[in-house]
Amino acid sequence: MQEPLNQRVLACEQENRRLRKLLALQSVAGLAIVLGAYAGISRAGGDNTVDTIRAREILVVDANNVVRARMSGDMPDAVMAGGRVAKRGTKAAGFMIYDEEGIERGGYVTMDTGSNAMLSLDSKHHMVAHMVVGPDKEEAAALRLGGQQRALEFRTDDNGARMSLEAERKVVQQIPAIDTLRPESCQQQIELEQKYPGRNICRFRFTAEACARCLKAQ
Repeated sequence: MQEPLNQRVLACEQENRRLRKLLALQSVAGLAIVLGAYAGISRAGGDNTVDTIRAREILVVDANNVVRARMSGDMPDAVMAGGRVAKRGTKAAGFMIYDEEGIERGGYVTMDTGSNAMLSLDSKHHMVAHMVVGPDKEEAAALRLGGQQRALEFRTDDNGARMSLEAERKVVQQIPAIDTLRPESCQQQIELEQKYPGRNICRFRFTAEACARCLKAQ
């Protein structure tokens, strides 16, 4: 009776040694796989880099955990000084920068509505400088410097290229002045005036004479 028991104990010890060896081999194989994958990643794009990162949003924070840069496929509305929220009016995707208070100070985005591409620089209160380019073949583009009280704008579109000086959101001088709007532009201004009565939308981009000539034709 004692002999079979000893044999069983011996067999168990042998099996135990075999399992330990197998486990050790598996551990070595697993480590080799991990090291191989790491080496592959390193070869793909340099030290600890990969070829492609796919994400909906990437945030960069400073030492105080304040968001200083954001790359997003769906940019949130801007938060300005005093916690005021500036609505974008449409979804936007791209890159934004923020100051030490987390206030938006500029960005480079594409807008869903209108499909414009825009580069902007902001004060803590308002957008002060921005360049926008339209999506159409007419190659419309504008560079605007200033705020609501005064601004200088360089623009080119189907009405021609010009420089406009603005005061209180109205063109006060334009070089060269656009005397007559193209029919498509005039119709667009008429529709905007009807949609936003009393806001003088046309005067935001053209002289009083050009707007009067266009709006009288409606």
